[in-house]
Order: sequence, then structure tokens, then C-alpha cells
Amino acid sequence: MRSPLCWTSFWTITTKMFARDLGDYSFQCYLRQRWHDDRLKFHMDNVTEFTLSNRFLQYIWKPNTYFLNGKNSKAHNITVPNAFVRIRNDGHLYMSRRLTVNAKCPMHLHSYPMGKIKCPLKLGSFGYTTDDMQYFWKSGHTSVDTYEGLTMSTFELGIIETYNTTSSNTLGKFSILGVDIHMHRHIGFYILQTYLPCYLITSLSWISFWINSDAAPARVLLGVTTILSTAAIGMTVREGLPRVPYATALDIFLNVCLVYEMAALIEYAAVNYFITICSKLNAPPEEDEEEIVPPPPQRKAIYVNETDEREREILIEGDEYIEMETSRYNNSCCASSWRCLIGSSNYRPAKCELNDYEPGTNVNRIDKTARIMFPGSFIILNSLYWIGYLYLMES
Repeated sequence: MRSPLCWTSFWTITTKMFARDLGDYSFQCYLRQRWHDDRLKFHMDNVTEFTLSNRFLQYIWKPNTYFLNGKNSKAHNITVPNAFVRIRNDGHLYMSRRLTVNAKCPMHLHSYPMGKIKCPLKLGSFGYTTDDMQYFWKSGHTSVDTYEGLTMSTFELGIIETYNTTSSNTLGKFSILGVDIHMHRHIGFYILQTYLPCYLITSLSWISFWINSDAAPARVLLGVTTILSTAAIGMTVREGLPRVPYATALDIFLNVCLVYEMAALIEYAAVNYFITICSKLNAPPEEDEEEIVPPPPQRKAIYVNETDEREREILIEGDEYIEMETSRYNNSCCASSWRCLIGSSNYRPAKCELNDYEPGTNVNRIDKTARIMFPGSFIILNSLYWIGYLYLMES
């Protein structure tokens, strides 16, 4: 059959699309195209147009339209090919086909599972340049329609934008029709399946701050269990994600939860370390046959410097002076722990004796501080997390 280009110098393809069903990365649609072919004009009494069977499509010229960013698309043929063509007496043709289109959608997962995505769809002629054929949307921005109440499991459909453009290469310029489908993810599923369980597991790790410091098996088992549970949730939710080289919003949240759970376990290690040292230093000496001469009582002298607001503690033990200089307004639990770690071998025994430590009855100051510091800082970080991703990233 001769090409219609022998009969006319220019073809205009008017296109309209109706989205029937939209999946995660694919959708069903009715692709409707209109064009004019002078060879198909006819004159019949009382007949202005008629519809032909889909078998007739192979005997007429039709646009070789294809999807530029499509992959594995198909036409429906059950129970018969889902296509028809309508011809008017003036040579205008209208063709409709039902298609399932799988298109590439570039996704940026920095805000996953929040944020919006834009999936483009481009269609044009496979071989005709703009000198031979040009595509137009029939009704402008309203040329792409959808079923009312169209829903998806993981996305919510937003606006649909259409545009006309041209693409150039070594063969010439080609007319392109474009569609941008805007969607944003439903976060309810992730809140129920990921965020809420991680919140509960992380909060569970803080119960160890109220458990007696002598119950090492209970506190260690609780810490290890919470870490493994959070890691298992993280591996489950990442199964269907592409392996991107950057951290998503969900990765940041899971890692923060893991850091807090590991910090709770490390906190007990620090508590146990200081308790063990004080227990050994305050243990009664072994009885000896020789008479034990008790050491002279330890005395404490405090000198205050009003200029720089610092105080100097001097522990007087016999003829030995042990100096401990601290800031009067910075005598916190963290500062004391740090001085115990870097202090001399004489500092820790002296400090333990001054605190009158009794194993099994003392509630460690580190645990007291952790009861407030861990939940408080976790709430502040989560507030910044949700504000940043739900509002700042969206704008």
C-alpha cells in the first residue's frame, strides 16, 4: 500500500489519552488519535461516518506512534484486540486502543518514604519528522483524563500536566507529546509498619535505666534484643528499594534509633565499669596476722577562687595531697565521668571514698541523667526530622 505522504504533504495527529488504571510504575490507558486521510473520503446517502472492525486497521495507514520512555508495553487482545477505528465521510479518522504502558520513572529517594515524585511519559512518531507529521493534544491540558476516584495502594495521584515539544537528532526534528504525572506517597503504611514499631523498641531500650545496675543479664539482654529488632525491621523495609548510593529519610531514622539503642547499652557498660572499680576499692582488706594500723582520717579542704568561680578540693591523706580542681557550675555527671576516665590512679579511689558508695543500694547518677537525656534528645531530633522532611523538603 502506498504511503499517504504521496497524497498530502503534512499530517497532523490529534491525540487524547484516558487513564483507566494506574499502578506503581505502569498504567492502563485508552490512546485515542485523530488524523485526516483524503484517500478515505466517501459519499453515501444518509451515512456520515461508520465504525470498522479492528481487522480493518491493517489495511489503512495509521500513525507509527510509540512511547519514547516506555518498556514492556502491550496492547490488549482479550477476547479480541481492544481497538477500533471510525471513519467520517470527509476523510477524518478516529482510532482508539487500550494499552498497558510500562514507563521509566526517575525516582529520587532522598525523602523516601515521604516526598513527591513526577513520572514523565513521552510519545511521538517512530520515523516521521516534523516536516511530515506533527502531534498535538486535542484539548490542551485537559487531554489526559482519569477515572473519578482512581486510587493506588502506595501513591496518591496529583495533577497531570501535558506539553508539546520537539526532539532533535541527526535525522531531524521530531514532534513529541509529553505527560507529567505527579504523585506523592502514602505514609500511613510506613508509620504503622516501621516508624511506630521503631519508636516502641527504642523506648523499650530506655527501661534499662530503671533496672538495678547489678542486674547485668537483664540490662544486656534488653539492649541486644532492641538492637537486633530494629536491624531486622530495617532489612525488611529495604528489600524492595533500589540500592541507591545515598541515605534516604527512612535510613536516617533507622540509624538514629540504632544509635540510641547502642548508646543505652554503652551507658550500662560505663555504669558497670565505675561500679566495679568502686566495689574493688571499697572492699575490706584481707585479714592478716599482723596488727593493722588504721590510716589517719582523710580530710578535705576546699579553696574557692571568687575571680574565676572555680574551687579546688585538696584531699589530705597523711602527708599526701591529692588535688581535684573542678568548676563549681560544671560539676555534672558527664564531667565527673570524664575525669574518672582520664584521672590519675589516686583520683578514683579518693572520689569513691568521698561518695560513700554502697553496692546494690546506690542509684547511679549516670542512670539518673540518662533517664532525662535520652528521651529528651530523641524527641528533639524527631521533631526536627519530621519538620524538615514534611515541610522544608516539600517546599
